[in-house]
Amino acid sequence: MGQCRIEDPGEVPVHDFVADEIDVAHGPGARVDDDDVVIPFPAGGSVRIAVLGEAAALDVEGLLRLKPTLVVIWESGTPPRLRAELVRLKLHVLVTEQRTLDDIGNAIVEFGRLGGSATAAAEAAQRYRSELAALRSRYAARPRVKVFYQVWDRPLYTLSGKHVVSEAMSLCGGDNIFAEMSTLAPAVDREAVIARNPDVILIGAAGPEGARQAEQWDRFSSLRAVRNHHIFTLDSSLIGRMAPRILQGVQAVCASLDAARADPAVSNKRQSPDDILRR
Repeated sequence: MGQCRIEDPGEVPVHDFVADEIDVAHGPGARVDDDDVVIPFPAGGSVRIAVLGEAAALDVEGLLRLKPTLVVIWESGTPPRLRAELVRLKLHVLVTEQRTLDDIGNAIVEFGRLGGSATAAAEAAQRYRSELAALRSRYAARPRVKVFYQVWDRPLYTLSGKHVVSEAMSLCGGDNIFAEMSTLAPAVDREAVIARNPDVILIGAAGPEGARQAEQWDRFSSLRAVRNHHIFTLDSSLIGRMAPRILQGVQAVCASLDAARADPAVSNKRQSPDDILRR
């Protein structure tokens, strides 16, 4: 990675939304002027990002037209054949992988160094690390609650203890009821969830989709989380991307678990973190 340097930090096509968010976090540059997608951050602004397909179906011709100085790829999320194709085209490729909350601060520094904005990146990384440390300190002594995190319901998927979402739950005082599973995103059945009887159910979907998934639990009134109306929906784009905005997702998780601790029978069973934070 040390030999990959961005020559023009004002315009660097980056094929990875997580990388885009990390780049934006450390200051101007590392953005593509295109009308395909607008990411609504930082607060009060937005950044336009060119869409070149996805990891499984990258528009290689479109990528070449952008003449990238550097292509950043996600190690575990990029098919080997695509990595080989990028190398064959003699593109400079940076392979990155962040697995923990601490890794994100390190990535900000590395991306800033490559983008020619090391000072701004160091400052952004310090802000991120300070906010993370403050969250850890604030929630360190919270009573533990059992949590089921739902990725999708058809079929029912969750996340194991290897995933950063499980780390976020633990930081907030939550114990992932499927932490011991060997795969990162295992399929489970409702009977297994019922057997483990979580205090809280977190659903990684917002808006109407989150409400739809939450309603599917209504008939399981024997579940403690259902009986006490401790089912919360989350914006998966905040909690699931390994970028600085994940701390907003962590805060949403913590707010949900605090609501469950404070009110054994929350009156509104379809709660979002924004609703909780406004209380």
